[in-house]
Amino acid sequence: MIKDFLNNLTKEPNEISLLKARLSIIDWIGYALAGTKTNQAEPFDNLQNILPKGKALNLFGKKKINLFDSAFINASVGNILELDDVHRTSIIHPGDTVIPAAIAAASFKKVDPYNFLKAIISGYEAAIRMGICLGKEHYQYFYSSATCGVFGASTAASLILNHDTSQCNINKLLNSSLQLSTMTSSGVWQCREGKGEAKQYALANAAKSGLTAAFLAQNGALAPNNMIEGELGFLKAFTNKINYKDLIKKNKDYYINEISNKPWPSCRHSHPVIGATLELNNIIKFNNQKIVNILSIDIQTYQIAIDFCDKVNPQNRNEGKFSLQHCCAVSLLYNDIKEEFFNKEYLEKNDVKKLRNKINIINNAKMSSSFPNEYSVSMQINFNNGFKAEITNKHAKGDPENPMLEQEIFNKTLNLLKNNDIDMHKAENLLDNILRTNISKDKRSSKIPWFDDLQKIISN
Repeated sequence: MIKDFLNNLTKEPNEISLLKARLSIIDWIGYALAGTKTNQAEPFDNLQNILPKGKALNLFGKKKINLFDSAFINASVGNILELDDVHRTSIIHPGDTVIPAAIAAASFKKVDPYNFLKAIISGYEAAIRMGICLGKEHYQYFYSSATCGVFGASTAASLILNHDTSQCNINKLLNSSLQLSTMTSSGVWQCREGKGEAKQYALANAAKSGLTAAFLAQNGALAPNNMIEGELGFLKAFTNKINYKDLIKKNKDYYINEISNKPWPSCRHSHPVIGATLELNNIIKFNNQKIVNILSIDIQTYQIAIDFCDKVNPQNRNEGKFSLQHCCAVSLLYNDIKEEFFNKEYLEKNDVKKLRNKINIINNAKMSSSFPNEYSVSMQINFNNGFKAEITNKHAKGDPENPMLEQEIFNKTLNLLKNNDIDMHKAENLLDNILRTNISKDKRSSKIPWFDDLQKIISN
């Protein structure tokens, strides 16, 4: 089985996948760098201040750091704003771990843009295939972005370290790297039940552990060849329902082509509700209805969204981002979703509270069975005068069926960088360089300049 898995990770990417990889990097730069400016990033900022200098990217400031510390520190901030990319059916955020590990590896081994992007694509593939194979049962208790993210980080790092060697050697070292990664796969969902940085730590650890596994394999470390699928192995330990076919099946394209990008800074499970609410706002306005005259709101959605986001009275920013009621209420009142809407002042506004208390959350069995292939919602807003506004959506904004456009992702990152004391002209040039580099003609065995340029922009 492992041979088939490896073959799926090392096939040549197509132009669509290469573009998606570039857009994923651009997206990551925005949401990760903006994450460094939050209160939740402070423990990691404090940590990087006492770390020794090195040669790898540090999103927090002027000082470059050791490559292992780089993977850890940079992966810690990707999910803070809840704007990270997501793969729907695997239910993971691959960019959070794969991209920091790849950047760190590229600070050690010279790699051209094509092979760097190929490593990113393969890293996404490994993490996503693991997530699909483990399924919803695993996701019930485990933070899949971390437990599966370590395999994505390991894959990307290994392919960068070995891009200029034979295919046989690439597969051999990648195999060892993946088998070793089983020993550090971790992250439980209890982290979402209170305050703290445990969720960020899980991603930081996954990126660093994946990178470490790749370097260990590079230096002769071995593990049994069936650590993933063996009777006492990773898959058997983490779920009772293993679909091996999903791990090894041949696809025409890479899974990175199915990545969803988040337009709004909240839990992905809240996005179907936000999108539907914003559409309903247009119906309400067209029919001359008033928000103050809403009698009740019925939201039908899938059970996982309810398990994660049924919070009628969120007490802090994180709970607000994981509250269907709050996301719906502020979307109705302000016809938008902004980071500031999760501040305490908005959580405690009387008009927001009143709307939250009018919302009924209902499990829709059909939608629950369709998850994670569909992140669906049905909403009905009932007014005092008898008017009803209704909508049903199968796919949230940003999903492959309803994608953010290339320019929208570009602008999303630029908007996130505006509040970071960054030279916006240089930032725009950097993003444009990432997007426009002619990959087919630029296969030099030299270090790509993107992340050195990013460090310079951060240091201004």
